[in-house]
Amino acid sequence: MEYRLYKEEDYKLSKWMGGTTKELALFPEGSSYLERNFMWRLSSATIDKEESDFTKLPDYDRVLMVLEGEVVLSYEGERVARLKALEQDRFDGASKTKSFGKITDFNLMVRKGMEGYLDLIWPEQEKQVCTSTEETELKLVTHTLYCKEGYSVVSFGGDSHMISAGQLMVLEYEADEKVEYSIMGEGVVIRGQIFYNDMKSEIAPEVIPEEKATFEDFKTCIFLANTQFRWAKYIFKSIKTTWYDEALSSAIARVEKVYLTTAVMVLGIVGIGVALALAETGTAVSVASLLAWILADCLLISPAIYMAFMPKPVKKHIKDLDKLTPYEQRVREAQLGENKSTEKVLKKYKNSGRNLGQ
Repeated sequence: MEYRLYKEEDYKLSKWMGGTTKELALFPEGSSYLERNFMWRLSSATIDKEESDFTKLPDYDRVLMVLEGEVVLSYEGERVARLKALEQDRFDGASKTKSFGKITDFNLMVRKGMEGYLDLIWPEQEKQVCTSTEETELKLVTHTLYCKEGYSVVSFGGDSHMISAGQLMVLEYEADEKVEYSIMGEGVVIRGQIFYNDMKSEIAPEVIPEEKATFEDFKTCIFLANTQFRWAKYIFKSIKTTWYDEALSSAIARVEKVYLTTAVMVLGIVGIGVALALAETGTAVSVASLLAWILADCLLISPAIYMAFMPKPVKKHIKDLDKLTPYEQRVREAQLGENKSTEKVLKKYKNSGRNLGQ
């Protein structure tokens, strides 16, 4: 079992069309709410308008609990739920959801195929032993403990940890691991129970730990540095059967965007040309000197520049097309379909406040 304790300084604050949202936790690490590639998300939002429309999240199921105030939620104009403080309702993120009333709420979002629940714990001076209260066939379990008010002491594995008001503890359990911990204290704790199977390969990039550079990395950088031209795939057949992941593609783009390797090669040629002219060397020596520079640039200098920017181990970021994860397949399809010129125009005029919220 692994645990993490989130404090106020760890939360992310953003605005949405109806108010503000405080993102408490997002799983897995490295995922993004805006990119909709997360498995689950906990947040607390304020609704500052009497009437607000929730952002549609068709890939997620949601649970909303009121922390302060009172609200009426209308789903597709077909069902309504009236909630007071510490009352909750579950709904499909794809629903056209409208709220009536100014509140502060607590939100749990889980990707479809997962299960998520909220309940309340009132800690007492004597410890309460807690386990999962929901039955499921899903193998992985996460419990979240948000201290709404007061304090709580959570004990597991022979250790005790205190959660103060506004803090969040996340407990992650592996498959077949017993879920058990104790709570004591005073106040109110909002507990989340999240059940899922391993979906990381479907919604998030593979996490490749950084390693020290090796000569194998340099050899790979020789290949990368000399294949960044339009017709390379017709000369090097392996390019047609491989894909560079986001980390590697981004690193290559940083180098090529400023024409760093090209600039170094051109400056070298100019410098050698000037030196040879001043020395009044013969044609054969001049040609040999320029060829030697070009060879050195291709095999040493440009690869060394790439080596400084590429994630290591470099080869692990080069994937076979027939072995891509579902997430990598979607990224590749998006890359093939993107129009970079259009993207630049859209970035200038994008509405930055639209999809940041509930």
